[in-house]
Amino acid sequence: MITLRCLNCGLTVLYEGSDGDFCPRCLARAQRAVQLIPISDRPSSAAGRSMGRLRVQASVLGTRHLFVLNGELDIASAPMLEATLDEACATGAKEVVLDMGGVEFIDSSGLSAIVRGKMLCEEHGCGYCLTPAQRPVQGVFEVTGVVDRLQFRDTAPV
Repeated sequence: MITLRCLNCGLTVLYEGSDGDFCPRCLARAQRAVQLIPISDRPSSAAGRSMGRLRVQASVLGTRHLFVLNGELDIASAPMLEATLDEACATGAKEVVLDMGGVEFIDSSGLSAIVRGKMLCEEHGCGYCLTPAQRPVQGVFEVTGVVDRLQFRDTAPV
């Protein structure tokens, strides 16, 4: 289950797939729009290189590596994503694409893994881009400013 939280007043609401994920309390009280961020109701565990609740489907076409992510990119799954990206760069990838469309939740560890993946690809002279995530997750990229440090493309290459 995905819930949304307001960082301004602390209100927590269930995510229902709405187009406007703004805090109704802050909007009513102060008449200002405060964007809600996704949070998980499940505790995370840092279990080594466990995939946690994240699945990664890899496809390789020449030197292009496409990774389709589904599930939760958090403290439990971030190390696995980093290892996957490291392996792709070490085996000669010239382009890495992360398809974020199936990511339902992301925390700071997941954001960090994505940014570190970009730096790793830059070190190896490898292109790196993402496809946009679902609205709650894409909102995390926007609220944290990480969206400005990454390249996004509309669709994953075939």
